[in-house]
Amino acid sequence: MTGSELAESYDPLGAHLADPHPFYAEARRSEPVFFSARLDAWVVTRFDDVDAILKDPEVFSSAHSLRPVRQLYPATFAAFAEGYPPKPDHITSDGEAHRRLRAPYTKRLSPAAVKALEPSIRKRAEGLVESFAGEGGADLVARYTSPLPVDTTADLFGIAPADVATAKSGSESLFQLGSADLTEADEAAAAREFVAFQHLMAGYVRRRHADPEDDLVSDVVAALAPDPEPLTFDQEAELVGTICSTIGAGHITTTDTIGNALRLLLDHPDQWELLCRRPELVPNAVEEALRYEAPVPTLFRRATRPATVAGVEIPAGADVLLVFASANRDEERYPDAARFDATRAPSRHFGFGAGVHTCVGAALARAQARVALQVLTERLPTLRRPDHPIRLRPSINVRGPLALRPRW
Repeated sequence: MTGSELAESYDPLGAHLADPHPFYAEARRSEPVFFSARLDAWVVTRFDDVDAILKDPEVFSSAHSLRPVRQLYPATFAAFAEGYPPKPDHITSDGEAHRRLRAPYTKRLSPAAVKALEPSIRKRAEGLVESFAGEGGADLVARYTSPLPVDTTADLFGIAPADVATAKSGSESLFQLGSADLTEADEAAAAREFVAFQHLMAGYVRRRHADPEDDLVSDVVAALAPDPEPLTFDQEAELVGTICSTIGAGHITTTDTIGNALRLLLDHPDQWELLCRRPELVPNAVEEALRYEAPVPTLFRRATRPATVAGVEIPAGADVLLVFASANRDEERYPDAARFDATRAPSRHFGFGAGVHTCVGAALARAQARVALQVLTERLPTLRRPDHPIRLRPSINVRGPLALRPRW
C-alpha cells in the first residue's frame, strides 16, 4: 500500500514522540485517517471518528489493543518463556469474555467505594508531602506522583510492602514492551522484570485461592476460579494476566495523570496561582489535564469486517490506531483546543477511553489526582517549574514525565 507524504512521515517513536501535536493538527486538517506503513495500521485522529470506533466493539475488536508497535527481539521471547503465556484480559477482550473479566473489579472501583477511600488517599498524600516539604525541591515523580498510586493500588490488591517494588518495576516493564524503542539488552531486562512480577502474583493467586482475604486479588480469584479444586495452569495464567495488567494500568496511568497535570500547571504559572487561590477549580484542572495530555495517548483496535471511517475504507483484519492525544485537541470539538485552561468547563474526552472499555479505575484515578493537587496547593503553593527540560516516557501507549523537580 502506498502512503501519502504525511503518512510516510509519521514516526511516533521518533520525530513525533516528544511533541506530536503539530503533526496531529495537520493530520486532522488534511488527512484525518491515513495508513502508516511503519505501524502497519490505519491512524485515526479526529474526535468523532475515534468516538464512533470505540462505540462499535463488534466491528472494531479490542483483542489486539496493546499489540507491539515493532518486532520484539529474540532475547525478549526467551525471557517470556520463563513466565506465563499471554491470555486475554478485560483490556484485550470483547463481548462476554470482556464482561466476565471486568466484573470482579467493578465493586471496589465504583464511585461510592472510591469516595470511601478518599480520606486514606489524602492521609497518604499529606504524609508524602511532609517527607520532602522542608527540602526546597524534590523529584515529585519519584517522591509523590508515583508512590501515591503505587501504594494505593498495592493496598487494594493486598500486596505486601516487601513486594511492592517488584510489582512496580514489573508492571512498568510490561507497559514498555513493544511500545518503547528499547535496546535488545534493555528490552530483555524488562521482560525478565515482568516475568518476576508474574511469578510474584502467581504466588498471591494460589494463596488467595486457598485462603481468601479482603482484597482485589481475592475478588478476582473468587470470580474467575470459584471451584475449590487446585488451579489449573490455564486458570493461573488467566488470573496472573488480568491481575498484572490491571495493577500496571492502575498505577502507571494515575502517576501520569497527576504528573501531566502538575507539569502543565507549572508550565502555566498563572493557572497554578489561580488554583492555589481557588481550590474549587481542582476538579476542572484534572479534567483539562486529562484532555490536553492524555495518559494513554493511543490504543489499537482491529477491524473484524470491512468498515468505512471518515470516507476511508478499512479492510477486514486491519489494525486501527486510535489517537486519543489528537482527538482530545480536535478543534471541531473543543473551542481553542490547543490552549490549556484549568477553568475550562469539563466535557467528555478520551482521557480514560470511551464505550464499554472505559477505564474501570477512572473514578479512583480522578480521586487520587484531585487529592494530589489539593494537597500540593495547600502545602506548597510556591511551586515553580524546574529550569531543565522535562523528559517524558518514551512510549506510544503511556505518556507522562519521567521526573519532575520543581523548587519552592
